[in-house]
Amino acid sequence: MRRWMFSVAFAGLMAACSETDPEAASLNATPPAPEGQVEVAAPTHPGFSHVAGEDLFGYYIPSQEVRIGELRLDHLHIGGAAEFAAWEGGDRMETYAPVMLEFSDLSSPVETNELGGEAHSVRIRVLPTSYKLGNGEFRFAGEAPGVGQVRLDGQLDLEALRSAQGSAVGGEPPVILRTAGQIGPERLRTLSFTWFGGD
Repeated sequence: MRRWMFSVAFAGLMAACSETDPEAASLNATPPAPEGQVEVAAPTHPGFSHVAGEDLFGYYIPSQEVRIGELRLDHLHIGGAAEFAAWEGGDRMETYAPVMLEFSDLSSPVETNELGGEAHSVRIRVLPTSYKLGNGEFRFAGEAPGVGQVRLDGQLDLEALRSAQGSAVGGEPPVILRTAGQIGPERLRTLSFTWFGGD
């Protein structure tokens, strides 16, 4: 009987201490996000998946400038079947993924690239922590130092993509991908991309 009464009293004492003791209360509290940092919900599409047989390869160029400080989003890249197979099979590189974003550091020196054009020497790639592509659906989540967390959810216009893949370069490029989401601290209600097949 005494043991039972002691246990109840001890539990009540501990509860009272946690309510009045700031240190005890802080142990149970969820720490707030650092000031200026936006919390991003965990993606609702864990893992990596795509629909086999869809040719989405290319460079998707943002139709509006997206900047995080001195970092500018240059393009979103989607690879080919071999790259998807390797990544989803567990053979993953640290610098490349079949779906990724690439940023240029505008504060870095400008150099001449292998094609004779000029580009900033420092580039940052955001590799995926998850993605889901297929039948027009596009979902991506990733993270990289300097950029922060990235989450994009949108739709690929497959008919417009097929048309762009089969046409000669010229005229105003059509919008192929429309997304919303977040890139670092920037929340984006609308972000659209055109398509470039590469050289």
